[in-house]
Amino acid sequence: MTKIILAMYNPETDCVEVSLNENIRISFYCKKCNASVRLDEPSDIAYLTRLAMEEPGLHTKLASRDGGL
Repeated sequence: MTKIILAMYNPETDCVEVSLNENIRISFYCKKCNASVRLDEPSDIAYLTRLAMEEPGLHTKLASRDGGL
């Protein structure tokens, strides 16, 4: 299993930028990741946005699973 070295939310691009090592960097675009999530209340999308901002590592782990968030 690959270990996440650094994960941070970039508000300018609305993505979580992840470093796996010095050479491998990945971006998870929140809008794209969140698009597959079905919510009872559309306003609950704010919880996923907050997760990306406050816990980008967890957001990345969940988004990279089979089936996504």
